[in-house]
Amino acid sequence: MISFLIKYKRSILIITLAFFIGSIAYIGLDSYRRGTFNDNVALVGSEPITYRILYKATEAQARTLRNNGVDVDEELNQYLKQQVLSGLISEEVLNQAAKEFGMSVSDYEVAMDIHSSPMFNQNGQFNKEAYEYAVRRQLGVTPAQFEEQIRRSKLSDRFRMALFSIYKLTPEEIRFAYQTQHGNLKNFDKDKKDFERQLFETKMETAQQAFFDDFNNRVEIKTFLDQQG
Repeated sequence: MISFLIKYKRSILIITLAFFIGSIAYIGLDSYRRGTFNDNVALVGSEPITYRILYKATEAQARTLRNNGVDVDEELNQYLKQQVLSGLISEEVLNQAAKEFGMSVSDYEVAMDIHSSPMFNQNGQFNKEAYEYAVRRQLGVTPAQFEEQIRRSKLSDRFRMALFSIYKLTPEEIRFAYQTQHGNLKNFDKDKKDFERQLFETKMETAQQAFFDDFNNRVEIKTFLDQQG
């Protein structure tokens, strides 16, 4: 199971953060055995990531796996926690970078996301009472905090897309990479679509890692998860 999750860890992170934004997360007693909600598990520059946020996002992902028949034992839960923390740190890094470049997400965009969510709709229309009940009673945050998390998620996605848009694959680059990997172009036309997608993903991962390395040279990132237990 761990090897499967490692293979698909990128997809898991995306799903985790998206699920955290749009789901109802139960807060269990285990959080108090693992550290208080006000503890910081990471610092990106001077910006903290609290255990509260980490616990909620990890529990949401664990619940998704359980609902799909996966037994989430302690080993798997620890792995999820590490991956979720990496995702939260990445989101904070991208938010800080986006703000440096003057990017922002408007109140209108946040409102549109909320109003279009089926979770807050009754009979096809947005229901303010259902919205406030969900975020306060079941998510355990205020509407303002929930809206800020949506803003952060959209802003990080916006910067990531801007970063990726800089890099484009040329036909010559695709052919050269395929020939280098396979030794010939015999099956190039048949494999081109899948190979191009894989090559683009690899290039984007390399570009993102280079960006994160540069960011980390300028802004210190500290994690305290091992200290929390």
